[in-house]
Amino acid sequence: MTVAQLLPLPVVLPLIGAVLAPLLARRNGRAPLFVGVAALAASLGVLLVVGARVFAGNGHLLTHFLSNERPVGRTVLGITLVADPFGVTFAVLAAAVGTVLVISVLSELGHLGPRELGGLACLMQLLLAALIGAALTADTVDLFVWFEVAALASYGLTGFFLERPIALEAAFKNLVLTSIAGFSVFVGAATLYAATGALNLGQLHRAMSSGPSRAALLAIALLAAGFATKAGLVPFHGWLPDTHTPVPGAVSALFSALMVDLGVIALGRIVLQVFPRLASLPPLLTGLGLSSALVGSAMALVQDDLKRLLAWDTVAQTGVLITGFASRTADGVAGATYHLVNHGLFKALLFLSAGAVVHSTGVTSLADMGGLARRRPLLSAAFTVGALSIAGVPPLNGYASLGLIHKGLSDRPVVLGCALAAQALTVAALGRAAYLGFYRRRGEGYEHLERIRPGMRVSLGLLSAGCLAFGALAGPFVTRVAGPATAGLLSPEAYASSALGAGVVLAPSGVGFHYLEPKTLGLLAVELLLGGILLLVVLRGDGVSRLLRWLRRLHTGSVNDYAGFAAAGMIAAACALLL
Repeated sequence: MTVAQLLPLPVVLPLIGAVLAPLLARRNGRAPLFVGVAALAASLGVLLVVGARVFAGNGHLLTHFLSNERPVGRTVLGITLVADPFGVTFAVLAAAVGTVLVISVLSELGHLGPRELGGLACLMQLLLAALIGAALTADTVDLFVWFEVAALASYGLTGFFLERPIALEAAFKNLVLTSIAGFSVFVGAATLYAATGALNLGQLHRAMSSGPSRAALLAIALLAAGFATKAGLVPFHGWLPDTHTPVPGAVSALFSALMVDLGVIALGRIVLQVFPRLASLPPLLTGLGLSSALVGSAMALVQDDLKRLLAWDTVAQTGVLITGFASRTADGVAGATYHLVNHGLFKALLFLSAGAVVHSTGVTSLADMGGLARRRPLLSAAFTVGALSIAGVPPLNGYASLGLIHKGLSDRPVVLGCALAAQALTVAALGRAAYLGFYRRRGEGYEHLERIRPGMRVSLGLLSAGCLAFGALAGPFVTRVAGPATAGLLSPEAYASSALGAGVVLAPSGVGFHYLEPKTLGLLAVELLLGGILLLVVLRGDGVSRLLRWLRRLHTGSVNDYAGFAAAGMIAAACALLL
């Protein structure tokens, strides 16, 4: 058996675990935990074996055709899996962080009955299997299938506690917006097939060599809108903040740290590997990315609910990722790939910390928090590590990835200025959350203050260590992981050849990271200074809240309004590509 023939296993193993977890839960209440961890750990092990081959040298691309349905000429008839450095990076991240989250959620909710724990473990593994499958697939229909599997699992996880009206409402919003997005992806894939006769991404790339037809342009706009909805980009973002509020912290972490990245990965492939000659696509994604970064960080600054604040920050971070990929520069793409990993670590850490706060105190409002630094020092330290990571403070992991993204935008001062403004807003928003929730004095005690469960402690410790390790080892990571991923993303012909069955060895990307580069340190100083000033202004009064009142009024909470935003976004995307 070759390494390429192992590619279906990382997807199949969590699917098997999803089937076994509810069945074995009837016999043993702890079985879902053991089954989930075993299945995801086995998937991670296989991915590491694949990764050892994919990341060897400057990078390799491995291809596997299910049922051995190899191409006939240049026409692909079956399902194709391609392991490129970019996809394998996210697949490893999903399996590793997913294992940590399964440990955390089944520890946090260990008081539930076997049936409930089995169902929860089943849904989480289904979602993780879909994310790994989406990272490795190389055809539009298979990508749509994993999109739908992830969507169905997310509906169940959002509405898991159906006795809570807020959970039912959030699940309904998720269903409506994601169904619109899924329909958009399906119609886009079908239209491309009708226009080109291709579903395979490599075959699509070759079919577009002479330029896309107007039908193909409309199809690409629909694909972009559908995946932008899954990524939570403005104006397709209405479902995301509401979805995070009613679910446990580990499920919020799964949504924000990993699930939204399905859309990011698909958009990255579309703009860089499948349709790189389409000149109007990068400006469209840059506009979506900057809008998301600015709106998400601004809305995070005026939130009182801690988990809702973090959800809005997810909108901002996916905007940062898309802006990096849309730059189409080696530094920007490498930084976005690096930030994809960092986002998975620090956003999971922050949501687990928020979930631990809710579990321990029963309080969700920042106005009612305070004093946790003295009462829960380890939890406070974990949240602080996550906040400083997003702020880009060295030696934590956000410093290097944000530095590379900003370097990739250095020849576009307006875009770079907007990115720095969004980052300053993010610093202020998370600084406010850390101060109000953890470091502000609180005279009276909490009505109840439960101990944090061992599984939650282990998860917080592992993710905190990951944020520090990926920051301290920035140079090796960029050279050995982000560099090959960038080479694959910026070599669309190589990816197309691999998707059509050829063995491909990538050329060096030439990307490197110098930790003490003066420009990177200077931009960090500007960002932290602006964020600190804004934080002081916010803490001293509600002037910023009044200034952003119009933005808050747009977000009414009505699913009708959010569906209208999504429809307007689809029309705008079509106009941007067609006109």
